[in-house]
Amino acid sequence: MLKMGAWSRSVALFMISWAVISTFALPRTDPPPRYGADNPVANPKAVVVVGTARFTVLTARLIRMEWTSDGAFEDAASATFTNRNLPVPQFTSGSSNGVFTLTTSALSLTYNYVSGSPEFTPDNLRVQLLGQDGLTGSWAPNTTNTGNLLGTLRTLDGVNGAINLNCTQLNNPSLHCTFGLISTLGWSLVDDSSNALFTPAVSGQWQWMQARAQASGDIDWYFFGHGLNFRLALNEFTLVAGQIPLPPRFAFGIWWSRYWAYSDIELMELVSEYEIHDTPLDVLVTDMDWHITFYKEAYQGKKDQAGQTIGWTGFTWDDNLFPNPQAFLQYCKSKGLHNTLNLHPASGVQPWEERYPQMAKASGIDPNSQKYVPLQLANQTAMSLLYDVMLRPLQEEGIDFWWLDWQQGENWPVLPGLNPTFILNYIFFTYPGQWQNGRRPLLFHRWGGLGNHRYQIGFSGDVVPAWGSLNFQPYFTATAANVGFGYWSHDLGGHTLPETPELYTRWVQWGAFSPIFRTHCTKAADNERRIWAFPLEYFFIMRDAIQLRASLVPYIYTAARNAHNTGVAFLHPLYYDWANLKEAYSFPTEYVYGDDLVVAPVTHFINNATGLAPNNVWVPPGQWVEWFSGKIWTGPQTLGRSFAIDDIPVFVKAGSIIPQTPTGSVPLTGSAQLIPPVLGFTVFATPNISSSTTNVYEDDGDTTSYLTNQYAWTTATFTQTANQVSLVINAVNKTSTFTTFPAQRSFQVTFSNVFPPSSVSFNGANVPYDAFGEALPSWKYDGETLSLIVSTPSVPTNKANTVVALGSKSDPSLLNGFILQVRRASTIKTLLDQSFPAVFQEDYEAVIDAAGAGFRITSNPASARSELAAYPALFAQAIKQIQGLSNLNANIRAQAASLMSDAMALSSASSEHAPFPQLADHNQPAQQKMHIPIVKDL
Repeated sequence: MLKMGAWSRSVALFMISWAVISTFALPRTDPPPRYGADNPVANPKAVVVVGTARFTVLTARLIRMEWTSDGAFEDAASATFTNRNLPVPQFTSGSSNGVFTLTTSALSLTYNYVSGSPEFTPDNLRVQLLGQDGLTGSWAPNTTNTGNLLGTLRTLDGVNGAINLNCTQLNNPSLHCTFGLISTLGWSLVDDSSNALFTPAVSGQWQWMQARAQASGDIDWYFFGHGLNFRLALNEFTLVAGQIPLPPRFAFGIWWSRYWAYSDIELMELVSEYEIHDTPLDVLVTDMDWHITFYKEAYQGKKDQAGQTIGWTGFTWDDNLFPNPQAFLQYCKSKGLHNTLNLHPASGVQPWEERYPQMAKASGIDPNSQKYVPLQLANQTAMSLLYDVMLRPLQEEGIDFWWLDWQQGENWPVLPGLNPTFILNYIFFTYPGQWQNGRRPLLFHRWGGLGNHRYQIGFSGDVVPAWGSLNFQPYFTATAANVGFGYWSHDLGGHTLPETPELYTRWVQWGAFSPIFRTHCTKAADNERRIWAFPLEYFFIMRDAIQLRASLVPYIYTAARNAHNTGVAFLHPLYYDWANLKEAYSFPTEYVYGDDLVVAPVTHFINNATGLAPNNVWVPPGQWVEWFSGKIWTGPQTLGRSFAIDDIPVFVKAGSIIPQTPTGSVPLTGSAQLIPPVLGFTVFATPNISSSTTNVYEDDGDTTSYLTNQYAWTTATFTQTANQVSLVINAVNKTSTFTTFPAQRSFQVTFSNVFPPSSVSFNGANVPYDAFGEALPSWKYDGETLSLIVSTPSVPTNKANTVVALGSKSDPSLLNGFILQVRRASTIKTLLDQSFPAVFQEDYEAVIDAAGAGFRITSNPASARSELAAYPALFAQAIKQIQGLSNLNANIRAQAASLMSDAMALSSASSEHAPFPQLADHNQPAQQKMHIPIVKDL
């Protein structure tokens, strides 16, 4: 029995036969292609009717199973399943003595249709897994899926810590809790029997939804039997339920949000503050105070005609705060910013709205009556009018998308089999009049149920700022991938209360490696989210994390395109990639981020005695470079690690090439939307990697043209020999219709973990050395990260370009934690400097020398080998000096020695084994400890 750690109030039972799967290796294959537009009517060759039952073989592992009392089956698209016309897989079927059998390469189905009732029961229907995907076993109706890996739910509103994701234990239908499509038992079942349906598609018309006409007891099930091939299960789900859309590129940048009565001038001043503090910004979120509000009356309990709190709904600018909204939005566009406004639409259109007369008249209401226009979610005409009359003018002024903040309950009158969150998401994402000139849809709202992956992105709601809440979010986000929902956006920092600088810093660090980076909080004077309003040491750490996030947009956008292609969210659990290893299920806050990164955010507070926070980490199979320490690890192994406030545990697959936008190469505001004029590649070289390749995806970033093959891929290949490293950037492979791709661009190539070169060339021409890399072309060496950085001039993108560094290669001495040691020494120097005159510089000269080693190498790359050779002794001397500072405050001395000793222990640890014993959660408050689901052998 393996205890896995995890959530308070969240318990599930995972059943895995480790003996069966321990030797199973999951293939990594390209997904099957899409076959034309969605068609809910299956190929007749895939369909077998047996009495009043119908079986549709959608894939070898996915079977639709229907039973009706009258033999009338449903071919319309449902709210979840929109496409059943797939290539017909090979299968055999037949009946003998009243027993029907259907067999594919992966499944065997048996239906005894003359034994008792023909309705599907545990006695007459069974599906057997044939072991093709690592598991055998069987399913019958009413079988409890004890191995389901869970999915997601509507919101985290009001959650303090964790919430149970096991839907059978969560007695709250309004949360639309959805089980995962994958299970350690190898199967999952989706009951689509009562879901609403789409009306038939008519060219040029907006599809609507309708209730399902069915007899009581009719059955419509989808059986997923993918074993442990979780990636394929999710891919095949998107084949029948629609692909994960690719959000606009700007959405992966930096969002600002705060519930506050900002004026236009104050928001413009905020943008200036971002620029002053050298902090990127891409999206301005304006909460509900953009529109007319009636707070005084609302606090007195006054309701509007709809019975809602007065002023909560609004569609008219508050001209006290925004006297000229068009000018404000033009300013934002001049900065490259995108804008969204908060909507609470439950009150419909009240008489005080600027466009009430037009809306009332169009709705058949006499404007002179001053009767409000109610919100009619189930009425296609009414919802079209709401957009055309009330919302379109705001988008024409410059609003890019809507933050749909529905909080008025899930019992709102809509169609049977449908809830208000789902239909609102459908309306706001798909209404054809909303997205002019082919603009790419984007929505910001909560989860409405299975199929909602088609309407991204998610707003997780108003959580309570607490370590437990932070600790839960990475798990919650990764687990949502199990239903295809890959873009949760969280209130980074929490919502309801002020928080400590340490907690906010950790939240920002997690946000840097989350799907969407958005800070937010409620309206309170002491609730702050501007990073420069926090103490300086925290500000610098948070800014570094935000700048890193901004630089990673090319990597993230490529990963998002891959998610669209494959159905696998780019932030997903470890077990997608290592399903046969128990440990992949044992670290719920650790996840895969794109193809090349594994991230384990720090979600515990620091122990003041050590200056470190415990964070156990699992290193997957293979070699991985710890990005911010420079230490190489060989997995699989578990590390009992601790991290300082400026550490982010990110592990990079050895040899990976990470595409980036170099910091400083684009404007601070609005840069995420841009095709980078300078494309960066960071190569994480290690001694045993001789070659590796990456691909970078780019398109126009803002239209649906990516669906019609208007895009570009750039391939880069790294090669390492005994005496050189090189990177070949191939000519761009773009479609002829993608005419806005730049004809020329520059490159910045970073070879990390390599020695300084004897010479560098670009396309065969010598590249001169420049200590600060300001000339083009030039190369420099960053001693603090042990990286060679080559900057090229602007060159044609339709030709291959090659960077070669002679005399440069990776070496084990470069991968032992020197990067972390230099950073820790610099931190301790600052700490000791601030303790003057209790201690003097003469008392800690070795600390000063250790902190300056990186810069000395930067200034004189030829000194790298000698500096690295002497550094272990210098660092040990620095620790000894710290321990001897008797006049220093004892707590400061202990913390400084602990931080330095931790870095030294990391450096001396074998990459093959954990350097420390696995840590317990001793640093967590008792109420926030996690109780992980248990994994048992079958």
